[in-house]
Amino acid sequence: MYVEFQQIDEARKAFDQILVKDGPLWTTMVAGLAKAGLLDDALTLFDQMPERNIISWTAMINGYSKTGRPREAITMFRRMLGDGVMPDSVAFATVFAACAQSRDLDAGKSFHRLLERNGVVSSENLIVSLIDMYAKSGDIRTARSIFDSIACGIPPAWNAIIDGYCKIGDLDAARSLFDQMSSPSLITFNSMITGYIHNNRLQEALSLFTNLLTSGLLPDKFTIFARAWARSTTASSSTLASRSPSTFPTSSSPPALLDMYAKCGRMEHAVAVFGRMPQRDVMAWTALISGFAVNGMGEAALAHFSMMRSAGIRPNAVSYIGVLHACSHSGFLDEGRRHFEEMRVLHGLEPEVEHYGCMVDLFGRLGRLEEAEKLIRSMRIEANDVIWASFLRSCRVYKNLELAEWSGRELIDLVPDRDVGYVQLYNTYIDVGRWDDASGIRRLMEERGVKKIAAFSSIAVGGLVHKFVAGDRSHPDAAEIREMMRVIAKRLEESGYSPIVAGVSAGVEEETEQASSGHSERIAIAFGIMRLGGSLPIHVIKSLRVCGDCHSAIKMISELWGREIVVRDRARFHHFRGGRCSCNDFW
Repeated sequence: MYVEFQQIDEARKAFDQILVKDGPLWTTMVAGLAKAGLLDDALTLFDQMPERNIISWTAMINGYSKTGRPREAITMFRRMLGDGVMPDSVAFATVFAACAQSRDLDAGKSFHRLLERNGVVSSENLIVSLIDMYAKSGDIRTARSIFDSIACGIPPAWNAIIDGYCKIGDLDAARSLFDQMSSPSLITFNSMITGYIHNNRLQEALSLFTNLLTSGLLPDKFTIFARAWARSTTASSSTLASRSPSTFPTSSSPPALLDMYAKCGRMEHAVAVFGRMPQRDVMAWTALISGFAVNGMGEAALAHFSMMRSAGIRPNAVSYIGVLHACSHSGFLDEGRRHFEEMRVLHGLEPEVEHYGCMVDLFGRLGRLEEAEKLIRSMRIEANDVIWASFLRSCRVYKNLELAEWSGRELIDLVPDRDVGYVQLYNTYIDVGRWDDASGIRRLMEERGVKKIAAFSSIAVGGLVHKFVAGDRSHPDAAEIREMMRVIAKRLEESGYSPIVAGVSAGVEEETEQASSGHSERIAIAFGIMRLGGSLPIHVIKSLRVCGDCHSAIKMISELWGREIVVRDRARFHHFRGGRCSCNDFW
């Protein structure tokens, strides 16, 4: 009874007073401790059990998985196998969930083979966990194969595969499945809306939220704040993201508010929400640390990570992603190495693909290409497209053609239908005058039907989102915008601004015009200066990274016009104020 109502202290006292304990009593106590997150106590008691059954083993595995310790859950599962205990469908589903958390595809595959060899009867929960494991571990093809063969009639399986596609950024495949569902659940709507937001397809996120309201489903707190994020990310300071935390109802979810503000670049509000939280768990600390990281506040991120540990909060794998992002975005080489090592040594957290990605990015940004190459080759898991694209970008910046060709080919082989590998490798060849090789890349794109996705920038003014591409002349106010851009160009020239032409290539470039003065973020900023009052910050969303020339120009524009300009590009926020940027010119 005590365990059932989570009165663990009382349960432990009663347990200790019983002289003769049978198997079910031991199992109940271990399971109660594990469920309460008291894993060290649970393990001590577990090791004292005279006999351990599948229920007690599964309780321990699930306890580790639920508390963000998936590597220990996998280790416990292997220990169970070594003890001669055959897993049932519940145990398999639990360890697949742990593999999904840790992105351990190799372990997941080996357990899947064991499942098939032993003919364990599949349950719906097991099938869903299996699909989720493959999807989150980067093997979406196998996840889809399982879904197509045995899971079409299982609603949660639709959620898992759609969420998998959203996680890898294949929103079109996710939406195709979503549209085939007769009655999408709230979970599925949330996955799609979040996927659109994370890929800067904000209007589609808001449109889908409208569909949710007309479907008869009631949005939950997660959906409400996802919608708030979409609106505030595309809008000006008059939107939800600019509202003080005190203006939200007390029923609002503090973690959701914190996350929304951090991901909208409003760190002062995120800090205020965090300060008001009566209890701060690892998720709250991690959201704040990650927010500092993406907003270019690396020192603040590391300081709060230290504070979190001083408060007795044990960091999980996601916490370290935030910390390593901070190191990567701020160029903290020694700190990055130290934290990457300590997550394994101190906390037994094996690096996942995101952790490796942060370190490759850190090494690459600092020009330590050989170290980045060595890390990629030593990874226990396969590098994903994000790692290859990051490394290729660094190879281009530091003009290492040999490594650029290696990473470019790997990236193209991994995602042959996407433009990123072709474009980066093409421009690398252009930079070094390898025109024939560049032409070969262009022909390969044409043969495979790969189209360059045009970069764009968006800004919200007067409740409407205005979207621009490079050299855009389609806007109703195009003539006025061009005049404002001429004014900006003249004032920049008079102030000593000199364009940076390095890295701006012709042909298949990140933007469709060679002259960076016509890049989409410059157009959006010019429109913002025209239409937003002088006291309002200008918020712009850029679908790709800001180029070096635009970055320098925007710094000067912020000083000349006395405006705060916030640009959210593919990698991070740039807060421009008084001729300076929050990234300290390191991005």
